[in-house]
Amino acid sequence: MINHTEEIKRVEELQELLNENEKNLNLDVSLFKLRAEHIETTLRTFRNDYTKIMSKELGDNLSKYKNLKKIYTYNSGKYDANVKEQVELSSQLENLIQDLKAGKLSKEEFKSYYRTEKADIEQLIAASKDIGKRMYEIEPEFIRLDTYFQPLLEKLKD
Repeated sequence: MINHTEEIKRVEELQELLNENEKNLNLDVSLFKLRAEHIETTLRTFRNDYTKIMSKELGDNLSKYKNLKKIYTYNSGKYDANVKEQVELSSQLENLIQDLKAGKLSKEEFKSYYRTEKADIEQLIAASKDIGKRMYEIEPEFIRLDTYFQPLLEKLKD
């Protein structure tokens, strides 16, 4: 039986990389989903209840708000997919180690699986970092716009 000590070590290194990605996935995605819902409610209120002629500033800010909603919604969906991918990749690495220990793989089969898993993990890490970056980058704009809309929404309720 072939000794796969070196291959197992390489897979364990991939597992460590994947475990480090947990911090990239440590986002409060429920907050971002709530932001998207809040934006949708605000946009609906303006669509249904705002009867005055809209200023350019208000129109521009509503457009920006709508774009923020798209970003929140899109990245929340990507986040959910990345969490699922994280679990699947972890499972695949565990299976790869078990197959190596059981002697089920040749060196060439291992190399092929390893390259695929490594590429998938690198892609997941990059995507996970990107989601967090995008979500937190738009927070100041969300806060600015939300603050801008609050007095207008109060007037619409009257």
